[in-house]
Formats: sequence, structure tokens, C-alpha cells
Amino acid sequence: MHCDIIIPVWNQPAFTKDCIESIFAGTSGVDHGIIIIDNASDEKTRDYLKGLAADKSHAVSLIRNEANLGFIKAVNQGMNASRAPFVCLLNNDTIVTKGWLKEMIAIAQSARDMGLVNPSSNNLGQKPSEAEPLEHYAEKLRGQAGRSVELGAAIGFCMLIKREVLDKIGLFDEVYGMGNFEDTDFSRRAVKEGYRCVRACGAYVYHRENTSFKKMRTFDEDFRRNREIFEFRWGKPKRVAYVLDACDTTTMKRLEAESMRLARGGNRVWYFLREDLRVPAHSNIMAVEPPGGSFYAATVLKILVKKKRFDEIYVGSQLFGNVLRRLSFIHRAEVKYY
Repeated sequence: MHCDIIIPVWNQPAFTKDCIESIFAGTSGVDHGIIIIDNASDEKTRDYLKGLAADKSHAVSLIRNEANLGFIKAVNQGMNASRAPFVCLLNNDTIVTKGWLKEMIAIAQSARDMGLVNPSSNNLGQKPSEAEPLEHYAEKLRGQAGRSVELGAAIGFCMLIKREVLDKIGLFDEVYGMGNFEDTDFSRRAVKEGYRCVRACGAYVYHRENTSFKKMRTFDEDFRRNREIFEFRWGKPKRVAYVLDACDTTTMKRLEAESMRLARGGNRVWYFLREDLRVPAHSNIMAVEPPGGSFYAATVLKILVKKKRFDEIYVGSQLFGNVLRRLSFIHRAEVKYY
């Protein structure tokens, strides 16, 4: 299965070289090519990229833009130039590790609805200890080969996409300008068509986060604008809590289905657990076991001190529900019974 790796570049010659060299070193066992979109880089980066494309020992093709069109238009150019069964969008400030792409493709091929795949990454919370070599950390993760965890949305820093997904939902929406929320919007469109966004646990890619975006003077303004566009289309994500204080097996199954639906819609769900229970495996579903002797007192405290407040809290106990309703002037959430 061929995969085209699509890399938009705007300057950063040292980071770009690190990225390309890591691909050369770590992408064995996969039929692949590299499509680089040069977004009007300065002379040093431009000359380096020209040299890569001229070197026939690697399958590197180059598209040069005479103005910086931004991440979205650049990756769309790359995806339009590709006819491969898979494309992998990759930021030029990443470093890939051994076997990264092979494992991501294996996960994508493991089920028909595996549409978008991220690797494990510091972006997603998998961080090596200080001064630990990346390959040493990645080797430990390779023991999880074949395992995946569902995500609320795939992130564009390193996103593997099946061709059938592109054929069905199209490219990134260029209404998002220079970038931000375009990958989340793309993920929502894919989920709407029945695909899943997942993390390939056994693949690892390190990301020097937002090194290009943060240099743009309009970053904060663009971020606010794009968030408004996204939330107008898809709604503002909710934060929902389930307090499992009185829950039988039938009710638990219903809550699991409801919470997965919420999580796949980009919402975040917390389970407050009175006992050790297995909750649905999804990056947007968190389990909390309040410490201390009293489950109810510890749960109330957690709810009241939480910085990002819940929108809805579901409880089984009428007595506890009444307590939370009396405290709603603090936590502001709507209290419901499951």
C-alpha cells in the first residue's frame, strides 16, 4: 500500500532537515513518497528543498508557492497531487521514529471504519522523561503495536488519512484561513460519515508544537475567528459528568452508549466512580475516583473547584441531586437524573 507523506514548509530549515532525515531513517517497510509544499520559504530553505527534489535516491517531489498560502491550502495542494491509497499530513517541525508509518497504516487497515490515525506523541500526552532519547522512548511504545485508542478528533500535525475518506468528505475547508480548527472540523465530517479517529499506540512522532503558527502576528485573532466558525457549524463542546452512585448493569450499558456518542461528537465526559469500574475507552472519557472517606463530599468538592465547569451533571441519587441543585449557583451545571 503506497502512502504519500505531505509536508508543508515555511522556512525553519533546521527543523525541516531534522524531519526529513528522520523520515529517511525511520520509514522502512512501507512504499511511500514525500510531497513537499514550499510556502515561499527564504533562500536557505528553498535551496535545501530544491536539492532534496533533485536527489533521485529518494522519492521527493516539490511544489513551490510564491506566497505563503498557509497550512490548509498547502496540504490541500499536496492531497490534490496525490493518488495514493493513503496520505499522511506531517508538520515540518516533527521528528518521526522507527516504524511510525508502518504501524499507523496497520492500524488503519485493521478495521474498515478506521478513517483517521494519529501516532502517539507529546501532542497527545505521551512524553519521554527529560533527556530520554526519542528512539529509546519510542521502543518502549512499540510493545503496544496493534493497539489503538479512539480520539475525539485527529490532529493535523501527523494525520494518516484513507483515500476513501477524502473521496467521501473532500479536503480541509479553506474557510479556516491560515489554520486552527480545520483538522477538528475535518474529523467531525469524517465521524459523521461513520469513520473513527484513533491513536496508533505503538507509533511515535515527536512534535515541536506550534513553532510556525506562533510566529504569525494574527494568531490570536485567527484562533478566535476559527473557533466561532467551528462552533457555529458543530456547536460548542459540552463537559458532562456522570456520578455513578447508584447504577445497575442495564443503566451502566446505557450510560456507556450515551457517553461514547457524546465523546465521538467532540464532547468531554467524566465518570465519578464510587468503585473500580471499567469505563469506555476514548480519549474524551475520563475516570475520576475522588479521594477521601466520603464519596459524595469528595465529588462535590471536585465539582466545585473545577476551573472549566461542567455543563451537565447526571446522578442516580435523588438526595445527592438535591444537594447539587442547591449548589448550582456555584457550579452552574444543569443537574439531571440518569
